[in-house]
Amino acid sequence: MSAPRRPDTADTDQAALLSQVKLRPADGVRVVDIRADRVALKRNDSGTYLVVTRAQRDILDRFEGGRTAPQVLCDLLSERLSPPLREYYELLLKAVRSGALIAPGRPQPPAKPFVAWRWRLSGRIGRFFALTTMCVAMILVTTHALQLPTHPWQLVLGWVVVALSVSLGEFAGASVVAAGDGEIYKPRWTFRSLLPGFRFDDSDSLMLGREGEIDLALVRIAPLFVATALASLWLPAIVLPLFAGLLYQLSPFSRTPLMALLRAAYRDPQLDTSYDLRFAQNQLYLILLRSRLKFADQRFLLMSAGYSVVWLTLVFLCGCALLHANAGDLIRTLLKHGGTRLTAGVLLIGMGTLAAGAAGLAVWFAVRHVRLAVGSWFARRAARRRRPLVAPESILACLAATHLFRTLPPEDLAVLATAVRTEEVKTRTNIVRQGEAGDRLYVVFSGAVEIVREPPVGRPEVVAELQAGEVFGEIALLRGGLRTRTVRASCPTVLLSITKDDFAGLVLSHLSREAVETAVQKLSFLARIPLSRAWSPRAAGIFAQRSQFKEFPEHESLIREGEGNQFFHIVHEGEFSVRKRDVEIARLRAGDFFGEISLLQSSVATASIVAVTPARCLVMPRRDFLDFITHDFLIGLQFEEISSRRLGKPIFPLGQAAFAEAR
Repeated sequence: MSAPRRPDTADTDQAALLSQVKLRPADGVRVVDIRADRVALKRNDSGTYLVVTRAQRDILDRFEGGRTAPQVLCDLLSERLSPPLREYYELLLKAVRSGALIAPGRPQPPAKPFVAWRWRLSGRIGRFFALTTMCVAMILVTTHALQLPTHPWQLVLGWVVVALSVSLGEFAGASVVAAGDGEIYKPRWTFRSLLPGFRFDDSDSLMLGREGEIDLALVRIAPLFVATALASLWLPAIVLPLFAGLLYQLSPFSRTPLMALLRAAYRDPQLDTSYDLRFAQNQLYLILLRSRLKFADQRFLLMSAGYSVVWLTLVFLCGCALLHANAGDLIRTLLKHGGTRLTAGVLLIGMGTLAAGAAGLAVWFAVRHVRLAVGSWFARRAARRRRPLVAPESILACLAATHLFRTLPPEDLAVLATAVRTEEVKTRTNIVRQGEAGDRLYVVFSGAVEIVREPPVGRPEVVAELQAGEVFGEIALLRGGLRTRTVRASCPTVLLSITKDDFAGLVLSHLSREAVETAVQKLSFLARIPLSRAWSPRAAGIFAQRSQFKEFPEHESLIREGEGNQFFHIVHEGEFSVRKRDVEIARLRAGDFFGEISLLQSSVATASIVAVTPARCLVMPRRDFLDFITHDFLIGLQFEEISSRRLGKPIFPLGQAAFAEAR
């Protein structure tokens, strides 16, 4: 399991915001239910919006009074209400950006002035008027013969009427927004467009809800239908440019009133946590792709595709009418001369080109990654075969890199480097034996050693392997007892040894015995297991401080299926059996861990854990575990991914069904 990537310098502000900063809801935020499960939050002074679900809004309300992200997340986990962690962190970042949450010291969105709009138009009246005029206009247009313009001024007049109708529609739309308690931003006259005239920023239509958005779209297009109906009665020569304007306003290929109508009727507003992702760990291609696929509204896509076909057919038929061509004859001619085959061939060639390009890109990525992996493997193998030169500066560098000695003052570290003795050990040679007196501490300079437990009965068992930079032999020196494990070289190895007297005088004079045990046993162990080897030094240090070693005799049950669990365990030594309904499904050994699912779900254990051999675990209580993973979002994401993979489904969000299943 590889942990999520550590943040770079650009992510530092995010890390602080999601772990340390106290957030609180902003004043002057307007909240409107715009769909069955969509809520819009608007910061009134800045005109910024945040579209969330009801559950997400409840999460934002929990910051009342000022709380940190870990505090709220701990409560959500305890109450079984936590969303997926990526969604949670994305929500907080978007809320801070929009101003819905205030973070001390962070700049607020700039003020956005609105205009006091004096005119009001009821959306219900506007909808009735629009639908009526649309029906009348379609009847008049289809029952009157279409005339072509005979003079240029008729085209110009038609264009002017279209521009005025669109402007009137915009004016009426602004009145509908104002009548729905919306605010009007940037009303203006613009002349740098195909249809110059009046425009306004309709972003506040979001706060009107679905019915209000439908009313706005219909009112915007109604004046053009009125103008077309009147022209068909009294000025047929300008109907053609008016009809072209209608086709433009009804186009499915741009931001037209018709597309606004389809979006309002068949598509829920997009959640802010599903696009333009700001959380650093969400800014990956696969996550973006999954997000878009997850939140795509299939009904809207289907209606848009169907309407596009209808619109294109209408344009085709209008073209046939203008050219006095028979649509049926054109289609039969196309079929007769193989036009469909040519079209299909062009489409197939285009699709084949795209597929070949995608396949080539995939092969390039695969080859590139294989070359990097192979090169890295050979480099590591060559590095293992090279024996480093045991020079004084190499010894000093080795000691300074270990968890135990890195906090010593430089002058004491230099004295210690001169006091150590180098020892070369051959493969399978015992360095210390279990049960004998210990008078030295060892640091692995190069090579590797195995930690072996020798039970009273049975074969010796390798419980761990130590690499360069790791320490062993400290327990006998600290406790004054005998060696608790046998240590032997697993390959040609060079060791640095420190006598008991030098250790007491140069190390214990600066570090407590507890600090030595934490550095040697806990931190060294965490640095070499897959779960935690990518953790930051600070995170590993916090875990080491809050966890304790605990011994378990053979056959002891640590966790029982169907019962509550209050601890997270990492296996340090020994072996455990994972059982469901008294059937063994897995074995756990050094470096494996368990208990995180029941802690994250605040539910009962899904399996029983029984010690097969005398064992030792690094144990952390539930409250400390939740506090640990919520204060470092990378570690929280790591445990969410691990738990979801073990469950075979996302661990968040939870519900009563998940609780019943756990039982």
